[in-house]
Parts: sequence; C-alpha cells; structure tokens
Amino acid sequence: MAEEFAEVRRNITAFLMSLRQSIDRPFRGRAPTTEGERERFMRTMMMVEEARLRFNTYTRYREEPTRGEWDAARDELVSFVNAFVHSDFIDATVYDRPFMIGPMMARERDNPSAFMRMFMDRENRATVADALIRFRGYVEESGVGLAETQGSLSLDDLDRIVPRQQVAPVQFDIVDGRIVVASRAPKTADADRANIQSALEHIRGSGEQLLNNLRNSNCDRRLLESVSELHSQLISEGNVVKIGLTNMACGVMGAQFQAELPDAIAGMLNAYNASISLYVAQFPEWEQFTQKASLIDLDEDDVAEVDIAAGEVIAALAENKALADPEVPKTIAFVRQFLAFPGASSKRAAFAMIRTIENLVSSIVRHSLNFFNKTAENVVDAGSKAASKVIIGLLGLALMSASGIGPAAMRAGAPWVKQAAEIVQKQIEKAAE
Repeated sequence: MAEEFAEVRRNITAFLMSLRQSIDRPFRGRAPTTEGERERFMRTMMMVEEARLRFNTYTRYREEPTRGEWDAARDELVSFVNAFVHSDFIDATVYDRPFMIGPMMARERDNPSAFMRMFMDRENRATVADALIRFRGYVEESGVGLAETQGSLSLDDLDRIVPRQQVAPVQFDIVDGRIVVASRAPKTADADRANIQSALEHIRGSGEQLLNNLRNSNCDRRLLESVSELHSQLISEGNVVKIGLTNMACGVMGAQFQAELPDAIAGMLNAYNASISLYVAQFPEWEQFTQKASLIDLDEDDVAEVDIAAGEVIAALAENKALADPEVPKTIAFVRQFLAFPGASSKRAAFAMIRTIENLVSSIVRHSLNFFNKTAENVVDAGSKAASKVIIGLLGLALMSASGIGPAAMRAGAPWVKQAAEIVQKQIEKAAE
C-alpha cells in the first residue's frame, strides 16, 4: 500500500503546485497594480501554500500514514477546496482561468498518472473551478486501502524498508566483518563511452598543466591541494558524484583566491572547472543526484544538524578500527567539508552527506540480515556465533548513524532511516538479553 499512497501524495502535491501556477502565471507579465489587488493575490497564494504545508505535516515524512492521519489530511484538503470555492476575497476571474500543469519530473511527465492526465488535454483544458471539483472527488476517494494503524515494525520488515545503496559520493562494502570504501566505476552509455574517455584525457592533460603552473606560482597552498585532490580523483576515475562535489569546492576556493592569481592561471582554473562540470553531466548518476538534491527542503539548521551527526559518525568509525577501515572515516570527513559551501550549495552538500550515511547504514543492515535470518532458522554455526559480536558492533554504528541523521533524512525524503533505527535498536536489545 505504500506504493499506492506514494502516488496519491505525488498527485496531490502536483495538483497544489499546478493550482499555484494557474493563479500566478497571469500576473507574470502584469503585476497587481492596486493595494487591493496585491492583497487579494497574496492571500490567495498563501491559502494554497497553507494547504500544501498542512498536507505535508500529516504525510510527507511517512512511508504510509495511518487511517487516522489520512482522515485528518483528507479533511484538511476538502476544507481547503470548500473555502477556496466560496472565498469572498479571491478574484472571481481566477475560477474561469485554464488550469495549468506545473513543472514535473521527466519520468512523471513522460508517464503521468491517470489523475494528472485529466488536466493534460490542451484542446479541452479544464478551468480552475472544474479542476478543484475533480480534485475534491479524487481526495475523497483516495486512501481507502490504508490500514487502521501502522503495525509495529519487526526484523522481517528490514529487507523491505532498507533500500540498496543509492547514488552518493561514497558507497561501502563489508569485507571480513569490516566496513570498507567500495570502488565502483561510474556507469556510462555505450554510445557515449568513447567521447567521455576523450574528454577525460583532455581534462587530465589540462589538470597536469594547471598543477604545474600553480606549483610555480605564489598561490595559497589550500587551492593547490584542492586542485591536486580533484586531479587525483579524475586519474582514478572515481565516484562521479564525489568528483562533481570536489569540483564545486575547487570552484568556490578558486573564486576566493582569484585576485591572487595571474590572469592566465585564473583563466585556466575556470576552464578546468567548466570542463569537469560538462564531464560529470554526461553521467546519469550525477544528473539523478543533482535533481534529487534540488527537490529537498533543508534549511541552515538542518545543515548544522547533519554536520554534527557526520562528526559523531566519523569519530565512532575512527575509534573502532576493528570494524572500519581507516579510509572510511577519512572519506566521510572529506565529504563533510563540503557542508561549508556557501548559500544554496550547502543544501546539495547536506544531501550528499545524508546519502553517504544512508549508504553506510544500508551496507551494515543488509550485511547483518543474513546473520539474523540464520539465527531465526537455528542454523548458526560456531563461526557465526563468534561473529555475532562483530554484527552487534556494526549495528551499533548503524544505529548511531541512523539516529543522528534521522530527522534530516526524513526531510530529505528517506523516512526508512528512522524506521530502520527502531528495528535495529530492538535487535541490539534482544541480543543483550
């Protein structure tokens, strides 16, 4: 039922965003001129936005709401439609305007739901009033399959809840009971492979030349180290998301020290960064990462929260050398530095850190599932019993990691982190009995 509700949630969110665009678009070429027009326009837009926020408070951070939560969310939406239709401050012409579909992700635009297809006939476009009536009917009929309550989650739910490792700057493996950084070459389409390789060779040559010039200049050593690290990643053909973020960091640092560089070297650095931006754009992983990062709603407090959680994870991994290769905390610390990006870039960096820690949790949990399944089947041999302490130690790290980023992960669209933490906590307590 989670998949069914996910579609309902997407439809409702897309409708409210489209309604907002239908109201706003006529004013893009002509702003409200009188105080009364401005006030009505503002109150109308705020009414739609309030409905979206209220809906999110019930549903956004849940894989599937309870019957009570959905009933409350549905009542809020129906009340909104009724209030909107009978409002005395909304301009009467709004109801007769054509209902316009807002921007959609490529996969939803190419394969829209049956509900959204009702509004995509350009020749017979629905009015805002008609769209609101259809929307109210859809809301009233949706969610009939939700359970009365979300039952207590158990170990059996872990395989369903915890996703495979996702696109992020770092992915992990567990080898002989130890967490290690996974080395996976970026995926490319066969038709693009030759062009990408040619571009990479050109960038490597440009990087060598840039490094030589920087070494012979009086540039800040931090800039030289940043370019050197980026060049090393390109030589090793490492994780493309990590390369993209490192390139962003290098660009930020280059801008800070540009006044200290000769014009020729500054131009070489800018061209180098631009070439790498075009290079990573050829990879689906980078496109997927940047699209998802642009959709999350994180503020400065969330970034600070992620930074603290990352510091705790790094410290715990560094202290447990028997459970984690030294490269693991070192690599996570490298990603953590991106949180210092200014402005909107810090949101992308926070998403990168959240996804990295999610991958850490996923790798541990999925590695541990096999052990717990054997335990349940009473087929644990002596070697497996000896490994139980290692498994519990790994799960302890996973629990701490998941608990630290749980709230931010929910806002980043990953409610499974909190759910997994609850199940892992139960397993640790059970093992201690």
